[in-house]
Parts: sequence; structure tokens; C-alpha cells
Amino acid sequence: MNERTATTYLRVLVYGVAGAILVFLLINKEYRTQFLSGSGIAQGALIGAIALGVVLTYRGSGVVNFANGAIAMYVAYQYAVLRATGKFFLPPLPNPLKPIEGIFGVKMPNIPVALTIRNAGLAFWPALLISLGFCVLLGLGLHFVIFRPLRHAPPLAKVVASVGLFVFLQAAVIRRFNTTPQATPPLPTFKNTTQVHIPFNKWTLFTISADQLFVAVIVIVFAVALWLVFQYTRFGLATRAAAENEKGAVVLGFSPDFLAGTNWVLSTVITGLLGILVASTQTFVDPVGLVVLIVPALTAALLGSFSSFGRTTAAAFVLGMQVQVVQYISTKSWFPKSSATAWPGFEFLVPVVAIVLVLFLAGASLPTRGAITSGRLPFSPTPPKWSVRYGGPLLAIVIALAGLFFFSPLYRGALTETLIGAMICLSVVVITGFVGQISLAQLSFAGIAAYTVSKLSYEHGWPFPWPILVGAGAATLLGLVVALPALRVRGVNLAIITLAFAVAVDKVVFGNTSVTGGYVGPLVKTPSWIDPNNAGRYHFLGLTAGDGLQPNPMTGLFCLVVLVILCYLVANMRRSTTGRQMLAMRSNERAAAATGVNVSGTKILAFGVSAFIAGIAGGVIAYRTPGGVGADQFNYTASLVFFAFAYLGGISSVSGALAGGMLVPGGLLFIFLQDKLGVPSEMTLVLGGAGLVLSAILNPEGIAGGLARDGKRLLMRIRARARPPAPDEPVAVPVTTQGTA
Repeated sequence: MNERTATTYLRVLVYGVAGAILVFLLINKEYRTQFLSGSGIAQGALIGAIALGVVLTYRGSGVVNFANGAIAMYVAYQYAVLRATGKFFLPPLPNPLKPIEGIFGVKMPNIPVALTIRNAGLAFWPALLISLGFCVLLGLGLHFVIFRPLRHAPPLAKVVASVGLFVFLQAAVIRRFNTTPQATPPLPTFKNTTQVHIPFNKWTLFTISADQLFVAVIVIVFAVALWLVFQYTRFGLATRAAAENEKGAVVLGFSPDFLAGTNWVLSTVITGLLGILVASTQTFVDPVGLVVLIVPALTAALLGSFSSFGRTTAAAFVLGMQVQVVQYISTKSWFPKSSATAWPGFEFLVPVVAIVLVLFLAGASLPTRGAITSGRLPFSPTPPKWSVRYGGPLLAIVIALAGLFFFSPLYRGALTETLIGAMICLSVVVITGFVGQISLAQLSFAGIAAYTVSKLSYEHGWPFPWPILVGAGAATLLGLVVALPALRVRGVNLAIITLAFAVAVDKVVFGNTSVTGGYVGPLVKTPSWIDPNNAGRYHFLGLTAGDGLQPNPMTGLFCLVVLVILCYLVANMRRSTTGRQMLAMRSNERAAAATGVNVSGTKILAFGVSAFIAGIAGGVIAYRTPGGVGADQFNYTASLVFFAFAYLGGISSVSGALAGGMLVPGGLLFIFLQDKLGVPSEMTLVLGGAGLVLSAILNPEGIAGGLARDGKRLLMRIRARARPPAPDEPVAVPVTTQGTA
């Protein structure tokens, strides 16, 4: 049996099992009431709206927008604030005058935080129209400012830009309103919520509130309207043509730029409108629940092959309605328990399983866009010998001396955060910078290692450092599992599955109190000499390290030693034959395979090494926080944040990872901005998201790559000026007879 036949049989089996489950849920009365519940249908409607927006942006511009859920959340917040206060809030951009205030102590004016439209809350229609007008402007802005410049960029740059937008929008709302849900007035037509009974033959199939039914019908209407537009109108046919072959669309006289901009506007309007409607039916909106729906929305878009509005909408409703079924099943006595309660988060496993099956069964047949040109990935330089032999050790010595003898407690803590952040960024460099595989789950690997360290060190009494090595081994095994889908898919599709995996681990594993230890977190038995709570002094060669204050300076030295070892591991890998094979595969997998590179083995090795490095970082985090490892340190948004700062620093080099470590929340750069220039710490993620978008557009090489490039140019200019001028050559004079006798 060949691979194609086996895949066909497996596809039939999967479809048969899925169909049988669906029929059972509809026939069995006990489960039908849960599956066809009003809240599940409303959830499916919102997932459908986000998924339709994803399909629109992909068909129009080739961008898989990871920020579409954040767009729905942001627009819903704008609407809710307009209804409550009559104000249109502005994103919390950093005040450029703050550094002057921080340096000279002179009070400077603040930039406005909102535009007052009315001194009281607006009615439904004015607030809705203003919000939809904002959606139009937002769609145009996303196209012209962010994604149009990335039109011919590689998929990595587009993913990075959408992840940066995700981080920025969520951070902007949290900065303005914290994580407290914002009350949203109900829809005026459905103030007195009435129940609608949907009949089937002589029985009532299910009961749903009128507002939830209205939202569901709106989504279905949008799906049908989009199908008609793309099937029968000139605009739709042109968009389909550009999606299949952009060159051919240009030859036929269509403007891909106009098509992309129009689809971006349609996407933001549909997503924003449905975000408003669903928030109104729920009577609240929060900055966490809506954005996480991007995972089932991406799953629905995958099931619709990023092209079918009907299949995408149907899959979205099913993924929304399964939540109530899984939560109902969790009340059964046979359901897995954790600390005498149902194991949480199983509803997030369904999208992961669906994504894996879709990518495995149809990964090779998923649509790709025929762009006119395709940009290159960031350049990955070979570390020069001087940096490995002299530069690295010298830098480590300087950092060690500064951390031990000169830094205040505030900057010692920031140095530790920077060193650990650089470790996480190193893991991203290996998998994305060297191999070109986009992984958004690095903090999940680190979290698994951290909790393993806690179990082994505190509960089983394992001595240091063996728990770190075992935890890194557990993370490596998990990384190898995640690597299996990478053997069949790559690029954006792999980013989708790793994001879904990160969300599932966040909800199922890190949301389990028996794993995380509840509010306090799992404890770690840390050796006294690296315990950050140890405020001792240490004597070296007549010098005294430490000032008797926390954190312990030896904690930073421990992190530095681990980072130096990992940096040398990655640098030597880049210089080796394995590193050259990784880069060859990143450039062109088929060409690399033709030259004898084992593509599958190289991918698995890269995932294993990347997860191992992330696991080492997780173990270091565990020993650095003996008072309890917090689950929020390893959630899926933290993975996105570290991916963002790794790209900002330079995703393809060891020096880029070091620069990324400087940028992480709580690191040296942001502590300096907060301490010396008066920039509030809450602006970290806002600046990080905005910086990631700008870096994807203007400087894809990152900070380290940009500095190296500019340094080479400067060196070339200096050498050119220092070179002695060439001797003058005789100038040939043209012979002419003009003016002669």
C-alpha cells in the first residue's frame, strides 16, 4: 500500500468517525440540548465571523491574519466604551516627550487618551456606525501601512506582522482597561430576551434566545453573500484569479493592490460587526476570551481550505457548539479528574486534533498564492572566529563583573530577565532562523520543563542540576512530537498548529491545579548559592560581590553561565555541516534533498534542539523563582511575546538572540526606560507589538542584523577613504578637424 492509498483510507476513516459523532450528537436528546445550545451557537457565530475574515484576507492579500480575533475584541471595546461614555479611546502610544521629562524633571504635556464625541453614552445606532467607520479606516490602515509593504515578503514576515498586531491590540486594551470585562448593553431590539423554539417534525429541535439566533443568522447571511460575490461578480472573480495566479491577474488588467485593500476592509467590517453583536448578546467583552478564538477560527479556515466560505462557516459553528458538549461531558464521573475536579481545557483539544488531521491529510493540497515576487528570509551570518574565541568570553566577563559588583538590585533582576529571555530567543533562532519553521510554542516547552523541575526537586528531592536536564529532556520529547506535523507542512500552516498547541497546553496543562500548584504555584528546592532570595555577600580575590540586598547576584551569574554554554552550542551548530544543511533546507527543501540532505531528519533535529534549549530556559526559570512558578509565565501569549522580541532582536543569529533578551519584559532596556526616562512598565508589550510590526516592514534582519549591516557599510567606507588614490591615467583627447584650414 503506497502513501497516497493509505492517506485516502485514513481520510475516509476520519470523515466517517466525524460524521458518526455528529449524527450521535443530533440524535441523542441528552447531548443534543448541549450541542444545539444558544451559547454554543453564538460562540460558533463569532468563530465564524473571525474565520470569514481570515479567509477574506488570505484570498485578497495572501496574509493569514493571526490578529483577527484581537480585531474583533478591539472593535467591541470601542463600541462598548462609546455606549458607556461617548468617548472614542485612542491606543496608548508612548509619549515622545517623556524622555525629556525623565531626564530634566520638567513636566511635559501628555498626549490625549480619548476623543470625546458626547459627554454621555451614545445610543445604539450612532455607536454602531462610528465603530463600523473605524473598521473601514482600520482595514485601510492595515493594508496600506502594514501589509501592502509586505506584499512580496516571505510568509515569515507576514506572520510576524500579524503576531505583532495581535500583541499590540491586546496590550493596548489591557493598558487602558486592565483585564476587567467591559459591560456591553444588549441589542435594543432584544431588550426583553425571548426564547425561540426551533421545531423539527413534531418535536422541538432546540431552543435559543432571539438575540443569539439573530447573530447566527447574520453570520450565515454574510457567508452566503460572500459566496455569491466571489462566485458571480467581477470583483470576486478577480480576487479568485489573483489568489490562483497574481501574475495572470495583472496581465488581465486587475490590480492586486486594490483587491487586497478591499478585502481587508470587508474583513475588518465583518469581524468588527460580529464582535459587537456577540459582545452585546453576552453583555460584556474582555481582552482574553475573544482573542483566543483565533485558534478555532484558523481551524475552521483550514477546514475550508482558506477558500470555501460555506465549509468555513459550518466548521466554525461545530467548533463553537462542541464547547458546551465537552463541558457537559466533564461533569460525568468517568471524565478525567484533577484534584477531585474535572480536568480543565479539553474543549481546546478539539481544534488541535482537527488542525493536525487537516494538515496531515491535506497539507500538500492546501492552497498557496502565486505572488509576482517572493522576498528572502533574514540572512543568517556565520559567527566569525574572533567572536567565538575572544568576543564571546570577553562579553561574558564584562557582564559577570557588572552584575556582581556594579549593578543595583533593580538592574540585577533585569539582567537575570535579559539572560533568560536570550535563552528563549536562542531556541527561536534555531527553529525559525536556521530552519525557517515558524514555532509559536516555545514557552510551552519551557513550562513543561519548569514544572518537571518542580516535581523532581521539591517533591522527590533530586539534587541540582539533574532536574534541569530531565526537564529539558521532557521538553525535547514534546518538541519531537510537535515536529511530526512539520514533516508534512511548513510556514504559516506550521505556525497555526504550534499556536493551537500552545493554547491547548496553556488551558489543559497549565490550567490544571494539580500541575501548577494553584495560586501559589509549584515550589522548587533551590540551592542557597543561586537562590534569588538569598541576600548574602560573596568574596572573590579580595573583592566583595553583592550588597546584602535581594536578588542574589549569584543568580545572575548562574543564568550567565547557562546562556554562554547555549550560545556556544548554537554558534558551533551554525558553523557545522548540520547548520549549513539547515540553511540549505530553509532556502529550498527540494534542492536540499537533491543534494543529499535528510530533510525529515534535519527538521526533527532542529525541533529537538530548539525544545531542549527552551527546556533549559524553563528549568532556569524554575530555580530562579523558588517561591512558586506562575502559570502565566508560560501561557500562549507569552510565547507570542518572546517570538516577537526574538524577531526584533534578530531571528537568525546568536547576537540577535542576545539583542532580543535585552528587549523582553522586565529586561535591561525596559527597566532603563522605566527607571531613567519615565516610560511606564505597562508600555512594554505595546512598544513590543508596534516595534515588531515596524521591524517586519523596515528591518527584517532585526536589530543585530541591522547593526552588522550598517557596521560593514561603515567599515567599507573607511577602507575606501583610507585606500591611496590610483595614479592618474592619461586622458584620451578626441581628434577633430573643426576649425582647421
